[in-house]
Amino acid sequence: MTKVIYTLARTLRRLGFQFHEDNDVRVKAMREIIGRLGSIQFSIEISSDGAWVAESTNIDGIITGGTSKESINEHLKDAVLTYFEIPPHLCNETLVKTQGEPMKLEQKIYA
Repeated sequence: MTKVIYTLARTLRRLGFQFHEDNDVRVKAMREIIGRLGSIQFSIEISSDGAWVAESTNIDGIITGGTSKESINEHLKDAVLTYFEIPPHLCNETLVKTQGEPMKLEQKIYA
């Protein structure tokens, strides 16, 4: 149901409907916390089969994963919005942004 609400809200936004997410107290609180931290940082581990897991290194409890490296940014944004309990109709991609910095992936090799 959450995915349906998110998709419907995204479609309505494209048609010009405004949800005024910037005025929501949960969005304001999220932005304030992220602003104090400067950013939310993640440690990302990618296995040999392409599956990956990302965990925030500066906020306990934000963790996500997937099977495609191409979807990492999308999953990270979703994990952050979920952590801060932003309802699906307010989940606008512009609420959480990456700064265009290259992702730093840690690679471990074992023998």
